Amino acid sequence: MAMATISLQLFFLLAGTAAVVATSRSPMAPAPSSSAISFLRASCAATNDAADFCYNLLLPYADTFNGSLARVARAASAIAEARQHDFADELARLKLRGAGAGKLADMALTDCSNEVSTSDMFSNEILGHIDNLIAHQGSQKDFDSQKISAVEFMTSAESGLTQCVDWFHGAGEAAVSSPVGKEVIDGCTTLSPYLHISHMLVDAVKF
Repeated sequence: MAMATISLQLFFLLAGTAAVVATSRSPMAPAPSSSAISFLRASCAATNDAADFCYNLLLPYADTFNGSLARVARAASAIAEARQHDFADELARLKLRGAGAGKLADMALTDCSNEVSTSDMFSNEILGHIDNLIAHQGSQKDFDSQKISAVEFMTSAESGLTQCVDWFHGAGEAAVSSPVGKEVIDGCTTLSPYLHISHMLVDAVKF
């Protein structure tokens, strides 16, 4: 039930966020070149159903990628990691006052906070791996090792968000319907697509 819920929420979130980001660029900002736009669209195709979300999110940076998919992945990952850090901070604050919906809800909140905080600890390491992909130094074996490490960290973080939602559903209706429960579930649903497009972009980078 929780997986179906978060999948449906993600569908609407991707559509809604794409529309918001598309209108967020400053009217004074110069438009990206046509070649940069075409490259970004081709790059975001690697994210499949999230391609429009990816494109609108990264459009303001399109002229900085210079034909490098690794740079596209780096930009997406930096945004995702920043949002993850903010969410980790918010969960830590919520944990201090508790979920207010019983012991099981408090346990779910603590587990969620620990899960997201642990993922956040690896943010700089993930970005370091992607920087090494951009530098493109060493052998293909080294390159593949860097890519696999980055993808594994990000997919683990994304799975942790799904677990967090599951924990709240497992704690009962009172936990899910509580203000804190709703805030945590919404936070997981909001963050998940950012991590999703990041790991798909990294996974698409070739030696």
